[in-house]
Amino acid sequence: MSLFGWRPERTADGSWTLGHPDHGEACHSRCGAWLEARERYARPCRLTERARAAQGRPLRLLDVGTGLGLNLAAALEAVEGSGGRLAAVTLERDRSVLAAALALGGDGAHTGPEERWHAPVRAALGAALPRVADGTPARGGVEVPLGEGSTLHLVLGDARETLPALAPELRFDAVFLDPFSPASEPDLWSEPFLAAIAARMAPGARLSTYCARYAVRLGLARAGLRVGLGARVGAKAEGTLASPDQDLPGLAPRVVRRLGRDLDAPPGPILDQPLRERPPGID
Repeated sequence: MSLFGWRPERTADGSWTLGHPDHGEACHSRCGAWLEARERYARPCRLTERARAAQGRPLRLLDVGTGLGLNLAAALEAVEGSGGRLAAVTLERDRSVLAAALALGGDGAHTGPEERWHAPVRAALGAALPRVADGTPARGGVEVPLGEGSTLHLVLGDARETLPALAPELRFDAVFLDPFSPASEPDLWSEPFLAAIAARMAPGARLSTYCARYAVRLGLARAGLRVGLGARVGAKAEGTLASPDQDLPGLAPRVVRRLGRDLDAPPGPILDQPLRERPPGID
C-alpha cells in the first residue's frame, strides 16, 4: 500500500510509521514509533513536570517535523496527564506526509494504545490542513483546538523561513527536533537553524532529538546551549538533549573534551555536566 508515495510500515510496538517516497527513511523508529515518541521526546523534555509548574498557562512546544503527529500525541498524553494544556507550534515542510498520515488513519490502521492521543492530533491536523497555505504564518499558519483546552498551530514550509516569522516574543518550553537525517535534510541541522531554535527556547526549556552526530551537538553548543545525552531508544544507542540552563545527563568524557577544544573553552556554562559514559536512565 502506498499513500501519496509514502509507504506505511507497522513498527515493532504495533504503531505505524511512513517511509519517505524518495530516500526511504522512516518518520519514526521501526523499533516502535509510539515508543520513540514517548521515550525520545515527551519524557526527556519533562512535559508532565513542566505542565504542572506552568501555573495554568499552556505549555509551549515547538515540534520540528510533524510527520504522522505521533510526537504531538505523546506530548498531549504527558500534558493532559498533568491536568495542564498544550500550545503546540508544529512545522512541516511536506504537505503530502500529513495527507498520508490522515489517509492511513482513515483506513482504520490505528488500533493501539496510542490511539487515544493520536486520534485528536489527527483530527486537529485534518481540520488545519485544508486551511493552511505553504509558507510563513502570516500567509497561512492555522491554529486549531487540540483536545481539551490545548491548541495546535500548523505551519507549512521551509522551517528556516517559517520559524523566524513566528511572533518575535514567542518562546518555547520544549523543542522536539525530528526532521529526517542530516544526510537527507542537512539544512534543518545547520548551525544557523540550530541557533534560531536556541533563540526561541525559554528558561528551563529542553530540546530533544534522535540525532547524536558530533556536528549537531557542536552546533547546539555554539548556539549557547548545554548539551547532554539522550536515552537509548530501540536500536538507537543514544540521542541528544540540549537546554539553555538545565543540568542534563552527561556526554562521554571524550565528547566533552572535544567540544571544549572546538569551542575553545573549558567545561563551564555550556558543558557544565558530570562526565560519565552513560547515564543510569533518562532524568
